[in-house]
Amino acid sequence: MADFKPSKRLKAEMIRAGILEVGCWAAAGLAFYATANWVWLACGILAGLGFSLPAIIKFVREAKDNDRASR
Repeated sequence: MADFKPSKRLKAEMIRAGILEVGCWAAAGLAFYATANWVWLACGILAGLGFSLPAIIKFVREAKDNDRASR
């Protein structure tokens, strides 16, 4: 897995997931600032994970598939 080079599609998906996750955190921060309700922070974190976790799972699966191909 040390020599794994992700595809361009996977790189783009990881970057998109990161940007959307930061957007969710920012929106949650703004909502928390406006209402002083901690629920917004939890919602922002969970919403961000909804974007990043699938991307991480795809990354790990592609890395494992790439590792099997070399055997």
